[in-house]
Amino acid sequence: MTVRTLALAGLAFAAAPLPASPAHAQTEEGDTITLPPVVVSVLRSPVRLDRLPFAASVMAGPDLAEGTAGLFIEEALHALPGVRVQNRYNASVGERISIRGFGARSQFGVRGIKILVDGIPATLPDGQTTLDHLDVGSLGRVEALRGPAAALYGNGAGGVILFRSAMPFGGAYRQQATVVAGSDGLLRLQATGSGTAGGIGVRASVARSVFDGFRDNVSDSGEDPYSRAERTTVNAALTSAAGGGTLALQLSGLDLDALNPGSLPADLFEEGSNQAWGFNVARKTRKDVRQGQAGVSWSGPLGGLDGVFSVYGVRRELDNPIPTRVIDLKRSGGGVRAALGREWGGGDRAGRVDFGVEGEFQGDDRRNYANQGGEAGDLQVDQQENVRAMAVFGQFRLPLGTRLETMGALRVDRFNFSADDRLVGTDNPDDSGDRAMGGISPSFGLHLDLGDHGVFASVARSFETPTTTELANQPDRAGGFNPGLEPQRGWTLEGGLRGTLGNRAAYDITVFNTTLTNQLVPFEVPDAPGRTFYRNAGGSRVRGFEFFTRTELSSLLTARLAYGYVDARFNEFTVGDDTFDGNRVPGLAPHRLEGALRMGRGVWYGEVRVETRGEVPANDANDANADAFTLVELRFGATGVRAGNLRLSPFAAVTNVTDARYASSVVVNAFGGRYFEPGPGRGGYVGLSLTWESASEPR
Repeated sequence: MTVRTLALAGLAFAAAPLPASPAHAQTEEGDTITLPPVVVSVLRSPVRLDRLPFAASVMAGPDLAEGTAGLFIEEALHALPGVRVQNRYNASVGERISIRGFGARSQFGVRGIKILVDGIPATLPDGQTTLDHLDVGSLGRVEALRGPAAALYGNGAGGVILFRSAMPFGGAYRQQATVVAGSDGLLRLQATGSGTAGGIGVRASVARSVFDGFRDNVSDSGEDPYSRAERTTVNAALTSAAGGGTLALQLSGLDLDALNPGSLPADLFEEGSNQAWGFNVARKTRKDVRQGQAGVSWSGPLGGLDGVFSVYGVRRELDNPIPTRVIDLKRSGGGVRAALGREWGGGDRAGRVDFGVEGEFQGDDRRNYANQGGEAGDLQVDQQENVRAMAVFGQFRLPLGTRLETMGALRVDRFNFSADDRLVGTDNPDDSGDRAMGGISPSFGLHLDLGDHGVFASVARSFETPTTTELANQPDRAGGFNPGLEPQRGWTLEGGLRGTLGNRAAYDITVFNTTLTNQLVPFEVPDAPGRTFYRNAGGSRVRGFEFFTRTELSSLLTARLAYGYVDARFNEFTVGDDTFDGNRVPGLAPHRLEGALRMGRGVWYGEVRVETRGEVPANDANDANADAFTLVELRFGATGVRAGNLRLSPFAAVTNVTDARYASSVVVNAFGGRYFEPGPGRGGYVGLSLTWESASEPR
């Protein structure tokens, strides 16, 4: 750790988590199992969660904030039904997030899901998402729309996740400092300050984390273990009354350096090896990222309507040696959004209509070099890639009688991908060109209020374009864009039942069926191991169901259970002489069960969490699989123990209690059978948060 990092930790600035309600089952004050109005914004206008005609869920409060290391995204998503995370413990490629299987085959970052962080899209117009800049330790609330949301958000088939940092402290000032230390070289330091004065709320946070990891180096490269990651994030927010509405400013910055240990073949994985793949070590695969972004939004009344206007920009610089190439990428992006809405009626049965326009751009200055021991060799690709996206959309919510409510949306998107090839010569033709793609995305849903229960059903259209990286990666190593790679499109039907049982239990049950054409499927080739290419499958379908319940067993004991089943199969898919019709879509476990039993008395709490995942097919042929596994985790601690003017929140956890051997994720269709990315053995961490609040009242 540097002196600068230690000094930042010593600032002890603070913020509090936003009190809010985990999925359907909590009020905004605590852990009481009731279902009065929890309002979500994932549908881009305020809607009561218990009256949505679509599948959605919320995570906040103790489930989100208490006893976590604050390092991995899975900590913020594990309790959401239908949402899965494959934690690769490899910051150079990121955690793989999926909803109902969409995104489960992503080779880096997040695909198939729209993600927003504090109102700023983390998903670029071409559909790719990186969450390196997400500060998990600052989160106050997570909302997820499970199912296609192209009618509202455009390019994305699987759903939407909104991450929100904790709101500025409502009092004059709050300071907080957190330190977490654990196995595999884990150390995280965070300092946050927050307060409100004169109608202006401010929150600022800086976090520094180091994680050595557990992937052993078997060479003499000097890096051991070969999985270390160092990350520094800065984020800040300001809210203020302005023009009769609310003005919000969001800023964030990232500095990340991470080694890439790669995946393992079956023989090494099965013998218990955690070594880094030798070819990755020899080529010094890693990712170095610098990123900054900013967003400004205003919302409020405007001429008898509700207005929302926002603009954002992002700059990202990437140095990324992969096994066969060194990628030098400089990315600029941004967007604007303007929407107007009007509500009529009143009370619980108000009607509403919203409409608006969006424009986004993305510019990638890409240079790919031959990898010579981690250094740039001969220049192989030199091109400017641009994406321009425009969309118009509308949404309505309309009550039909006293119990029936309908909601629908329509969006029209147009994308233009262009590549300007700058590497042109006698033996290298000009591969410049462009691709135009678009889609019309409708959705429609109904909700029937049955008192303590509600029934809903919906139908929605989705589409997902290839990203610039997927278009640029061609097996023949040509420049420009792959002319044969097409968008993935689909229709989804879903229905469900949610409600409460007495005043002690809440539940949510959803069934769904999705049919897809031109599904985007990753693969590798022999002369470029570790590099991913994409092709379209003719047709596939995804169906399954999700179940969630929370039950207050006593005044001291609460139980939570989430189960998801996904049956994803190719209907029509042929590659050369191989036919994969009827095979499972690789990268996805059909079964996932997550349960937790939490005991709390006063400020003290303890929790045991169990997660079980089924077998995961690793390739299109389904002749290689990652075995099913079960993980057990223990957490315990206290919140807000008084010590003079300070409040102390100590916590500790034991992870993988049974020391299970398991594949935390698989690399789909990896060349040479290198499908398996091992998870860590038994470990744990301890942490302490210190909080100080000003005694003065806000002005």
